[in-house]
Amino acid sequence: MYIVASNSPARCPTGNGVKYMRDFLKNLKLNEQNISMLLGIVVVLLVGSLLYNYFKSVNKPSQGETSSTTAPEQVQVPSGDKLPADYTVQKGDTLWSISTKAYGSGYNWVDVYAANKTVIGKNANSLLADTKLTLPKIKPKPATEYTVVKGDNLWNILVKICNNGYLWTKVAKTNNLANASRIEIGQKLSISCN
Repeated sequence: MYIVASNSPARCPTGNGVKYMRDFLKNLKLNEQNISMLLGIVVVLLVGSLLYNYFKSVNKPSQGETSSTTAPEQVQVPSGDKLPADYTVQKGDTLWSISTKAYGSGYNWVDVYAANKTVIGKNANSLLADTKLTLPKIKPKPATEYTVVKGDNLWNILVKICNNGYLWTKVAKTNNLANASRIEIGQKLSISCN
């Protein structure tokens, strides 16, 4: 529907209203550029207020919660003579962090996983908070002497002997290897799986 501006009241149902509106718009000098700028400002203000309200409410405690300035309670991981022991997984725990606290080395995560495979499942990275784990007592294994054969590398040797290839850095340091990726056939290595 088009409204034609006219001075004739008979052709325009609103009478002088159309003329008034036309004059009003001329006085505002609204053109496409000004309208676009005005709409842009409205959008920016709307988005700004939404973001402000969102970030204002992010750190606000939910109804029924109390805010506290004290750090969350740290749960002690059993270690040393207290093993074997049960441990309840806390939010943010990993097998690596648990084994570091319990055994002094994150590399023992393999032992924790092996003892709890039925509880954890196939994916060792899928620890859920409040899961009950058993931390096994790991018997220290005496150092073994190994003679390098063709095709060996530290990872494979340690998987074969210790069931834990992650010990390669420790074995490299123990044997004063300048370059852990270069071991010679016939070279004797002292290997400790602890």
